[in-house]
Amino acid sequence: MTPPPPERAAPSAPPARVPSPLARCGLLLRLLLQLCAAAAAAQGHPRSGPRISAIWRGHTGQDRLDFGQAEPHTVLFHEPGSPSVWVGGRGKVYRFDFPEGKNASVHMVNISSTKGTCVDKQQDCENYITLLERRSEGLLACGTNARRPSCWNLVNDTVVPLGEMRGYAPFSPDENSLVLFEGDEVYSTIRKQEYNGKIPRFRRIQGESELYTSDTVMQNPQFIKATIVHQDQAYDDKIYYFFREDNPDKNPESPLNVSRVAQLCRGDQGGESSLSVSKWNTFLKAMLVCSDATTNKNFNRLQDVFLLPDPSGNWKDTKVYGVFSNPWNYSAVCVYSLGDIDRVFRTSSLKGYHMGLPNPRPGKCLPNQKPIPTQTFQVADSHPEVAQRVEPMGPLKMPLFHSKYHYQKVVVHRMQARNEGTFHVLYLTTDRGTIHKVVESGEREHSVAFNIMEIQPFHRMAAIQGISLDAERRKLYVTSQWEVSQVPLDLCDVYGGGCHGCLMSRDPYCGWDQDRCVSIYSCQRPLLQSINPAEPHKECPNPKPDEAPLQKVSLARNSRYYLSCPMESRHATYSWRHEENVEQSCEPGHQSPNCILFIENLTARQYGHYRCEAREGSYLREAQHWELLPEDRALAEHLLGHACVLATSLWLGVLPTLALGLLVH
Repeated sequence: MTPPPPERAAPSAPPARVPSPLARCGLLLRLLLQLCAAAAAAQGHPRSGPRISAIWRGHTGQDRLDFGQAEPHTVLFHEPGSPSVWVGGRGKVYRFDFPEGKNASVHMVNISSTKGTCVDKQQDCENYITLLERRSEGLLACGTNARRPSCWNLVNDTVVPLGEMRGYAPFSPDENSLVLFEGDEVYSTIRKQEYNGKIPRFRRIQGESELYTSDTVMQNPQFIKATIVHQDQAYDDKIYYFFREDNPDKNPESPLNVSRVAQLCRGDQGGESSLSVSKWNTFLKAMLVCSDATTNKNFNRLQDVFLLPDPSGNWKDTKVYGVFSNPWNYSAVCVYSLGDIDRVFRTSSLKGYHMGLPNPRPGKCLPNQKPIPTQTFQVADSHPEVAQRVEPMGPLKMPLFHSKYHYQKVVVHRMQARNEGTFHVLYLTTDRGTIHKVVESGEREHSVAFNIMEIQPFHRMAAIQGISLDAERRKLYVTSQWEVSQVPLDLCDVYGGGCHGCLMSRDPYCGWDQDRCVSIYSCQRPLLQSINPAEPHKECPNPKPDEAPLQKVSLARNSRYYLSCPMESRHATYSWRHEENVEQSCEPGHQSPNCILFIENLTARQYGHYRCEAREGSYLREAQHWELLPEDRALAEHLLGHACVLATSLWLGVLPTLALGLLVH
């Protein structure tokens, strides 16, 4: 079934007439327009912002379902290729089914807490489900359970209690926690005791012998992501986990936090001495650098990580996408390779350690499950950080891009366009409850990013709590505290402007098919597609876009009037021309949905043709064409009273809200 077109987020406002006696109204309009322009100009460089905005409505009943109540804490679980999405909430596990072309449905399983055992009645004694994971016995669900973390197996709507299981769920849903499964092994950062042992540790809680990190190797860590990497030799398999921690450098000019990647040998069996026998003996950490030397901007707070395996299976070429922020909540995306991370840990000296390294060197994995010698452990335990830093890929060691938006989560889809080109498409969630769709193109060392779209995935605007990418079904699954939304990756109906508008989108999922912009997955015929970032519109059969239809309006002399041009592309410059003169320009990044030309006092020479032109690189199109004609003065006087009330209420209602919103943004 072809999805309905997403709604344009920036509808065109109709022209409005302001009669000449309204001097105070005219002054207010001028001031507010100037305020809007100043606020828009303050948004910074526009190219890192989305080119267009779209609201995804979907098919009614098929692509979005509500929880029926607010769920302040949720966890999302989705298996690739499945039409089902599992969401853990407060005392419930929801299963949302999204069959193709049919109405979605929701099934709910209650897992209430044992509130009677809650010692402190002032605390939250609900059962917040914080973990969902597919295991051989069924779907494992773990939750806070009135501050007695417990787990259950869900098998065909049957709930099988497993009792208290420390380390699988935190005591409170607000606690930072991370649980990693690999076969029969389970790793966790969750403390086992509520009121002691508060120093965060990375533990192996199931599988081989239980191990934990030393209390001195991390300073107040906030864990982000953990993964196991199978290397060329099984004994060399690594656990990498990403986190941020307090900066040990207390210089007032140093950032409060630093971002890290840590390594552990999966086969680590502990040490030989009583001090090391129960600890990870192969722990090392390195700083993740994400900074732009040309602008002197540093992004030191890691927010999220996504690992994109290499299609050839070479683990060293796995890309690590990191989302970082700075104290002003601006964001950057830096891309690393697992090969570079591995090389840093294998070859770098230890920070602050100036003697010869013991043999085996700290961090080295040993075959045949040999224990790490005590001397090696002592050196690594007292100097856990390597001196060399992990830098982004590319010759300049720069971010893929940075932006004044605050990004929080990222997923990445590797896709092949119809022209055989391979693209990495990033979906980044913002703190405003939207998703930015960013296309990365180019070779490994010379990647460029283009922000093509902002998507509003929810019917009710809210913060995004979870996002999952299904490459097989080509869907995003997104959760808020109110609802779950299924969003297709190939949103092509949103692109207007004919062939030129379709190709200017630079969307690798879309192509031009004779008379419309369509998904490459829904059309088997040859499609016109060009992802050339410079001049994709020149691939269209007609090199010149269609002219805008002429619209006419009759006006009295000395009237005040405004013309509004919808700014569909935030990367374009919109200019109002009267005959050959430019009367008003709205630069890229302008946050208002319309470029407005205000005519304060209509004179004889101001009648005539007005054209709104949109220029984006070498692409130029006519977006609006108006002709202002003289109107009978008597008719204008007759309509004066009604127009005054209408115009005043319109402008006083809309412009202050717009201006204040821009300033807050």
